[in-house]
Amino acid sequence: MGVLRLVFYLVVVLAALYFAEANRGLVRVSLNPFPGGEGSNVGFEAPLFLVVLAAVALGVVLGAFSSWMRHAALRRTAKLARAEIAKANGEIERLRGQALAALPSAAGKK
Repeated sequence: MGVLRLVFYLVVVLAALYFAEANRGLVRVSLNPFPGGEGSNVGFEAPLFLVVLAAVALGVVLGAFSSWMRHAALRRTAKLARAEIAKANGEIERLRGQALAALPSAAGKK
Protein backbone atom coordinates (compact mmCIF):
# COMPACT_ATOMS: atom_id res chain seq x y z
CA MET A 1 0.00 0.00 0.00
CA GLY A 2 2.92 2.35 0.71
CA VAL A 3 4.32 1.96 -2.81
CA LEU A 4 0.94 2.79 -4.34
CA ARG A 5 0.72 5.93 -2.21
CA LEU A 6 4.25 6.93 -3.24
CA VAL A 7 3.40 6.47 -6.92
CA PHE A 8 0.24 8.57 -6.48
CA TYR A 9 2.16 11.41 -4.80
CA LEU A 10 4.84 11.26 -7.48
CA VAL A 11 2.19 11.59 -10.22
CA VAL A 12 0.59 14.57 -8.40
CA VAL A 13 3.94 16.32 -7.97
CA LEU A 14 4.89 15.74 -11.60
CA ALA A 15 1.50 17.06 -12.76
CA ALA A 16 1.97 20.17 -10.57
CA LEU A 17 5.45 20.73 -12.00
CA TYR A 18 4.18 20.32 -15.56
CA PHE A 19 1.33 22.75 -14.81
CA ALA A 20 3.78 25.28 -13.35
CA GLU A 21 6.07 25.02 -16.37
CA ALA A 22 3.19 25.44 -18.83
CA ASN A 23 1.63 28.45 -17.01
CA ARG A 24 4.50 30.81 -16.22
CA GLY A 25 2.82 33.87 -17.77
CA LEU A 26 2.04 36.83 -15.54
CA VAL A 27 -1.56 37.63 -14.65
CA ARG A 28 -2.95 40.65 -12.80
CA VAL A 29 -4.66 39.79 -9.52
CA SER A 30 -6.92 42.65 -8.46
CA LEU A 31 -7.96 42.96 -4.84
CA ASN A 32 -10.67 45.55 -5.55
CA PRO A 33 -13.94 44.06 -6.82
CA PHE A 34 -15.23 47.43 -8.06
CA PRO A 35 -13.55 48.81 -11.19
CA GLY A 36 -12.69 52.50 -11.35
CA GLY A 37 -12.68 54.96 -8.50
CA GLU A 38 -10.15 55.35 -5.74
CA GLY A 39 -7.93 52.32 -5.07
CA SER A 40 -8.79 50.59 -8.33
CA ASN A 41 -5.13 49.78 -8.92
CA VAL A 42 -4.88 47.69 -5.76
CA GLY A 43 -3.45 44.32 -6.72
CA PHE A 44 -0.35 42.59 -7.98
CA GLU A 45 1.03 40.57 -10.85
CA ALA A 46 2.10 36.97 -10.39
CA PRO A 47 2.65 33.88 -12.51
CA LEU A 48 -0.59 32.04 -13.21
CA PHE A 49 0.64 28.80 -11.66
CA LEU A 50 1.37 30.60 -8.35
CA VAL A 51 -2.11 32.11 -8.28
CA VAL A 52 -3.76 28.75 -8.97
CA LEU A 53 -1.58 26.75 -6.58
CA ALA A 54 -2.03 29.38 -3.83
CA ALA A 55 -5.82 29.22 -4.30
CA VAL A 56 -5.72 25.41 -4.09
CA ALA A 57 -3.52 25.52 -0.98
CA LEU A 58 -5.83 28.05 0.66
CA GLY A 59 -8.81 25.83 -0.14
CA VAL A 60 -7.10 22.80 1.38
CA VAL A 61 -6.21 24.71 4.56
CA LEU A 62 -9.72 26.15 4.93
CA GLY A 63 -11.29 22.74 4.25
CA ALA A 64 -9.06 21.04 6.82
CA PHE A 65 -9.87 23.71 9.41
CA SER A 66 -13.58 23.40 8.70
CA SER A 67 -13.43 19.62 9.04
CA TRP A 68 -11.42 19.88 12.25
CA MET A 69 -13.95 22.30 13.75
CA ARG A 70 -16.90 20.18 12.63
CA HIS A 71 -15.47 17.09 14.33
CA ALA A 72 -14.72 18.84 17.63
CA ALA A 73 -17.84 17.39 19.25
CA LEU A 74 -16.90 13.88 18.12
CA ARG A 75 -13.39 14.27 19.53
CA ARG A 76 -14.84 15.45 22.85
CA THR A 77 -17.27 12.49 22.95
CA ALA A 78 -14.45 10.06 22.15
CA LYS A 79 -12.30 11.55 24.92
CA LEU A 80 -15.11 11.12 27.45
CA ALA A 81 -15.71 7.56 26.25
CA ARG A 82 -12.02 6.70 26.67
CA ALA A 83 -12.12 8.09 30.22
CA GLU A 84 -15.20 6.00 31.02
CA ILE A 85 -13.54 2.89 29.58
CA ALA A 86 -10.43 3.48 31.69
CA LYS A 87 -12.62 3.92 34.77
CA ALA A 88 -14.58 0.74 33.98
CA ASN A 89 -11.35 -1.21 33.42
CA GLY A 90 -10.07 -0.01 36.79
CA GLU A 91 -13.31 -1.11 38.43
CA ILE A 92 -13.06 -4.52 36.72
CA GLU A 93 -9.52 -4.99 37.99
CA ARG A 94 -10.56 -3.97 41.51
CA LEU A 95 -13.47 -6.42 41.52
CA ARG A 96 -11.30 -9.18 40.02
CA GLY A 97 -8.78 -8.62 42.82
CA GLN A 98 -11.54 -8.83 45.44
CA ALA A 99 -12.92 -11.99 43.88
CA LEU A 100 -9.50 -13.64 43.76
CA ALA A 101 -8.79 -12.62 47.35
CA ALA A 102 -12.08 -14.14 48.50
CA LEU A 103 -11.52 -17.37 46.56
CA PRO A 104 -8.87 -19.04 48.80
CA SER A 105 -10.85 -18.32 51.98
CA ALA A 106 -13.95 -19.91 50.45
CA ALA A 107 -11.93 -23.00 49.41
CA GLY A 108 -10.43 -23.35 52.90
CA LYS A 109 -13.89 -23.50 54.54
CA LYS A 110 -14.94 -26.63 52.65
